[in-house]
Amino acid sequence: GNSDRKHIQDKPCQLAAESEAPGQLFQTGELLRFHTGQVLLEDCFLRRLPLPVSLVLMIDFQRTPSPGELLLYIWLFTLVCEEVRQLFHDPDGFGFRKKSRMYIDDLWNILDVLSIILFCLGVAFRLTSKLFHEGKIILCIDFMVFCLRLMAIFTISRTLGPKIIIVKKMMMDMFFFMFLLSIWVVAYGVAKQGILIDNDSRLEWIVRGAIYEPYLIIFGNFPQNIDNAELDLNLCSVNGTDPLKPKCPLLKDNQIPVLSEWLTIIMLCVYLLFANILLLNLLIAIFNFTFQEVQDNTDRIWKFQRYELIKEYHSHPAAPPPFIILSHVWLFIRTMVLRRPPIKYKEFKNELPQMEEEELLSWEALMKDRYLLSAQQKQ
Repeated sequence: GNSDRKHIQDKPCQLAAESEAPGQLFQTGELLRFHTGQVLLEDCFLRRLPLPVSLVLMIDFQRTPSPGELLLYIWLFTLVCEEVRQLFHDPDGFGFRKKSRMYIDDLWNILDVLSIILFCLGVAFRLTSKLFHEGKIILCIDFMVFCLRLMAIFTISRTLGPKIIIVKKMMMDMFFFMFLLSIWVVAYGVAKQGILIDNDSRLEWIVRGAIYEPYLIIFGNFPQNIDNAELDLNLCSVNGTDPLKPKCPLLKDNQIPVLSEWLTIIMLCVYLLFANILLLNLLIAIFNFTFQEVQDNTDRIWKFQRYELIKEYHSHPAAPPPFIILSHVWLFIRTMVLRRPPIKYKEFKNELPQMEEEELLSWEALMKDRYLLSAQQKQ
């Protein structure tokens, strides 16, 4: 009925993921092979882009943009045009509001928008004499975001595709785990800084002693200012006047540090016990659960990813950047000048004839029964 039809139209990915005959849902094997080749072709162009970008940032970043840098600007401009096309391309008639919400809900699109914003901001800064170095810093950060975006190309791989899902889920697990870890880091760092250092007014060194150093302790960087045997007064500033050195611990009249060794060492042992042993092992257990959860559904997740990627590239111009600008020019001329309606493709169907719909509903009921039977057998 209408509810079944709506279920089919709203969740085509689920049908593709459960399908035992992907050729029926993707219509033909030629479509699958074509878009797979298209993804690999764009991969060849995009994965080689970080190399010239890195060369420009490290070797050829001058006050006046070099020809190689200008070529990179043109290259990335074509990527901006493609993102704009994706935002406004609405073959399913969702409307701009829903389409934009669907666009932002995708993590890869968020990275695209972030990289574009950072790139525009970095270029604007580097073209000014006062903010030249700040512009280079922003472009270097943008390069990191752009490299992270390249991970999306591996979703077509049956082996690496599910691993990307694992990384995304682990990042979410680690994000919430950092709230627990930050409590211990700040608690120990502030107490240690207050006991050892007397009235240091330099904000950068306060943050370093109260947050940065306790965080590095988790990775084995043992502090040197909590024990008389490790303390070197030549590496610190007695009055805190040297901006390149931390302030020395509180000293006695004979210039011997007043260190509460028994207290600071006990605090360090308790901190390592909870942060380095308890919490980190908890994080490893969470990661193991996430990995096992995704690993048990590797094939199904890969089919989801493959469907989404092929559907995206089905509406994607065939040419890779920077040659994709030619497709954009032709699309603009056809739509705005010649006033031709957009081409509608029929490989992906939103509505099915009655006979095909009945067959699909029967197939879906069969797959449901198989799933319930396999779940009962596992129990």
